[in-house]
Amino acid sequence: MSEKEIECPKCGKKTVVVEQPDEYEIWLKCRECDYFQGMSNDDWHRIHNSPNLDEKIKTMYEKEHGQAPLSAGPGQTCRTCGSATLKGDEGVFGLCKSCCYKLLIILLVLMVIGSYMAWMAVL
Repeated sequence: MSEKEIECPKCGKKTVVVEQPDEYEIWLKCRECDYFQGMSNDDWHRIHNSPNLDEKIKTMYEKEHGQAPLSAGPGQTCRTCGSATLKGDEGVFGLCKSCCYKLLIILLVLMVIGSYMAWMAVL
């Protein structure tokens, strides 16, 4: 529908696509993250030709979800997997939640093995 690139209010990349599932509705979807926004065809026609379309979409996102997360930039990807964009308080030590959980499981397994080895050394 739209030839110009639209910036995602969630991840900050210009990867939003516009779909029209029927004549009454418009869907905005990001190809990089899980951003999705539905709106009426009338609402879309009011904003789609404006020079500040990205700002209007970001404002709509903030009204619905609260403050928009930080835009993707250097240093905001996970230090382990490199694919997840860290948003606000989601990451710990530059790691995404998924990688944090994986590292905690590895640490737990190593502690169990270490305690077993110490117990066997005492016997």
